[in-house]
Amino acid sequence: MARTRAAVRGRDQELTALRTALAPDGGRLIVLTGPAGIGRTALLDRVARLLAADGARVLPLRLGTGPDGGGDPYALAVLVRAVRERFEQLQESGLSEALSAVAQLRDARGRERGGWTPAVVAALDGLFETVGRRERVALLVDDAHAVAEPAPVLSAARRAGCLVVATCEEGAERGPGLAELLTDADRVMTIGPLADDVALSLVRRAAGARLDESVVTALRTALGPLLGNPGTVLGTLDALRRSGRLVTFEGRLCLSDPAEPVALPADHPLLRRASALGGTAVRLLGAVALLDGLDLDALPPLADILEADPVDCGRGLDLLIEAGVLTAGPDGRISCRCPALAATAAGRFRTRRGTALHAALAERLLAGHRRSGGVDPVVLADHVARGGSTVALDDGTVRQLLTMGAAAEQEEPERATLWYSAALRRLPPTGPEHARTLCRLLLLVVRTGRYELLREPLTRYAEHGCAEESVDEIRLAAILLALHSGVPPAERAVRELLDAPFPGRGPTSFSEWWFDRRLAPDPRRHPATDGDTVAGAGAGAGAGAGAGAGAGTQAGAEPRGWAEVTAEAGALTGGEAEPPAGGKASVGGGAGAVDRAGAGARCGTAGGDGTRGGAGRSDLLSAALCGDVAACERVWRSSGGAAPSPELDRLRQAALVADMADVARLVIGADYRVPETGVLGAYHRVVRGYADADWTRAMSAVRELELSPAEDTLARHAARLLAVDMCAARGDFGQATRWLTAATRAPRLAVLRTWARVGLAARKGDDGQAVRVALLAGPRLRRAGLRTGLSILLSRALRIAVLGDDHEGAAELLAEIELLPHEHHVDAQESLLLARGLVHRDPECAREATDLIRERGDLPALMESCLAVARFAPDPRPWLREAHALATRCGAAALLERVREVTRERGVPAPRARGRRDALAVTEQRIIELIGEGLTNRQIALRLRLSEKTVENYLTRLFARTGCRSRVELAAASLTGRLARTPT
Repeated sequence: MARTRAAVRGRDQELTALRTALAPDGGRLIVLTGPAGIGRTALLDRVARLLAADGARVLPLRLGTGPDGGGDPYALAVLVRAVRERFEQLQESGLSEALSAVAQLRDARGRERGGWTPAVVAALDGLFETVGRRERVALLVDDAHAVAEPAPVLSAARRAGCLVVATCEEGAERGPGLAELLTDADRVMTIGPLADDVALSLVRRAAGARLDESVVTALRTALGPLLGNPGTVLGTLDALRRSGRLVTFEGRLCLSDPAEPVALPADHPLLRRASALGGTAVRLLGAVALLDGLDLDALPPLADILEADPVDCGRGLDLLIEAGVLTAGPDGRISCRCPALAATAAGRFRTRRGTALHAALAERLLAGHRRSGGVDPVVLADHVARGGSTVALDDGTVRQLLTMGAAAEQEEPERATLWYSAALRRLPPTGPEHARTLCRLLLLVVRTGRYELLREPLTRYAEHGCAEESVDEIRLAAILLALHSGVPPAERAVRELLDAPFPGRGPTSFSEWWFDRRLAPDPRRHPATDGDTVAGAGAGAGAGAGAGAGAGTQAGAEPRGWAEVTAEAGALTGGEAEPPAGGKASVGGGAGAVDRAGAGARCGTAGGDGTRGGAGRSDLLSAALCGDVAACERVWRSSGGAAPSPELDRLRQAALVADMADVARLVIGADYRVPETGVLGAYHRVVRGYADADWTRAMSAVRELELSPAEDTLARHAARLLAVDMCAARGDFGQATRWLTAATRAPRLAVLRTWARVGLAARKGDDGQAVRVALLAGPRLRRAGLRTGLSILLSRALRIAVLGDDHEGAAELLAEIELLPHEHHVDAQESLLLARGLVHRDPECAREATDLIRERGDLPALMESCLAVARFAPDPRPWLREAHALATRCGAAALLERVREVTRERGVPAPRARGRRDALAVTEQRIIELIGEGLTNRQIALRLRLSEKTVENYLTRLFARTGCRSRVELAAASLTGRLARTPT
């Protein structure tokens, strides 16, 4: 890894200590130690500038860089070269003679290869005394460890009264010369890692573009303890750039495939250090990386696989740990220093894959266990589970895996999941034990998030089929894998399972709901009639808790034909009627993904919570996973759940926005692990970030979904529609329009799409158009049976009507809201309360509604509601303060302008954002961001709906406050984190 130079940041403590150490008169020898890449050179350069500013003559030496190499053990050649380069600056009488004396001795040492002599000592003393005769001289030596004997030259400089500051690499091989230097030093200072925020500010500066938060998160996860090493973090960023992993997307620098691991550069010092330890050490490092850690019990068989002596392997592990390449945990398990190191090391181990290495270890451990026993059964089971299907197991070992899995379910669910998976692949697919084990595996996969383990059972089903009683579990496995990966199964038999109608739900299938198409079309069906009815209750997706959407046909509503629904939804999707594409059906969902009396009963022992039986839990989960809100409520009541209840309300809200991760968490409880990665994990971050007013996080997750290899799913389209609202609120109308164009116009997302269009029109200042769209779409959506989330859409439009003084439109919207059913539906009750409060100008009614919104945690809806109430409240100040604070938190420039308009209209003091006085106002921050995107003042004015003169005034104030002298310098200062920011 090439040496990376960076400005000194976060080293105030070290610089203060160095100033103190260098203050006394006379010679001093200070040694700075630290690992490679920690910033020793940058710190030394900073010391050089400080000393030069104090009037000292600075003589820098970079050891180990000259052509002399190992033929200059005392660095005499480097010293002579450095003095000659600065000969004119030094201008001391007698300097030429003193320098010639050292040069001659250097040449003699080079010929004789002799040791240190008194003549050399005398010559060096004479040189340094001559150099420092009139002024204080500072000798700054970088990489002192690069020569065999650095101490004699540096000690001579100190004897002559020079300041000497030297750096050496921590962990470098310490010969007698380096040990002598450290012993002889007046002070040895260790340079520690940078704080994470400082290291990441270096990354943002080096990126040269606005860095997406997903890159920051990926670096933090991959580098772990190495994040504070500036050379490592900047070198890794550069490696990502050179490999094409960093791409510019929507004005941000993002990872092209967020799920792909981030690896260290191939020439990283830790990898070079491992290579220097020899071939056995390199192979051991690769094996530990592939195995994801090594238990010492597996070392003898691993040595056999590597064709190495076990003693040499043990010694190699010790050396790798001593070098900081590997770490040993409290339990003795050996792991790579960080995931990025493991990714690079595993990539170099070309002779084997991880599965093959586990299989080879498992075979040897099994053989040893059969011969004499004594093998740790947990270690053996781990390697068997990770070794794939190539490891031959007898029936007794399979039974042992099942027994160990059952015992480990509660305390070690991760291991239990692997062991059940290993046993399952050895069981006959048509046998009863296979069905029971598959059910246990499904429950554990949901708890642990190891959805990739479901691929093999699905592949075996496609090849060999399964027992009739296992079909429902196989279908549920396919649904879970498709939900979390966003990728349709490759096997036609599995695709047909996802295409099959849900029991009791007509022609609706999971594939039509999630992928918006059939995966294995039936050639006997004509495309024009395929999926021509709306037969289910698709939840669609929604705006956090801020915009429900879906295709939920309510009980009693007449199913509508596809053409009829698209015709009625034409106005709300931009006036474009859509023909049926590939037999798309608008719904999604069924009463469940598994047969109610089948898989639910078989999986009913899933660590129950005491409140709902296993069958009820399975029914509820499958109904919610398929987006069937009405079925969720029916199953909730039939399984003994109270209605209405806060839990049911939260479940409905999660199903409304298609946040399947939250649905599963609410149904399963603590047993469910909300995924951090994959389609559901990313979309969950979109929903939560939107609702929590953390729009930076939400937009980062939107971009992550776009750049993932997954297909267009319900979650991706819903995320695009949420992005419409966030970009519009921030004044980026062009980007908002592009997101809207990219989102599907399918009826299942008609409510959410209309909600986004209404918001976009209002942000552009066309309140009348926003209200007209809602008034046109509302009745059509209601007649089409697309009522799920409709109250939230109408409520938004009514707030806009009140802000625009459209009393007639507000009254019509209230009438529409009153037509919707409100019993047991908190969002509908909330919308009705707010609508009546706004239309009748009743502050108490409006306050009750905003309390419900606040309790629901929908901060964007709360922001809009507070702004609307401020139009007529007797005291608008608290309403305006809350709206202003939330708009500032979101970075919503368009909404902040509306706050200012209402403030002027009501004649009250303008609310101010709380926080540090030097924090940037949100408009200032947006101006700086748009400068970074290359916009001119005129373009910025158009984007933020300001005059060009106002933008110029903002810039004048920013220049005065920050000390920046140009737009470019201002944008650069923002990228490096030198400007205070408000949270967005």
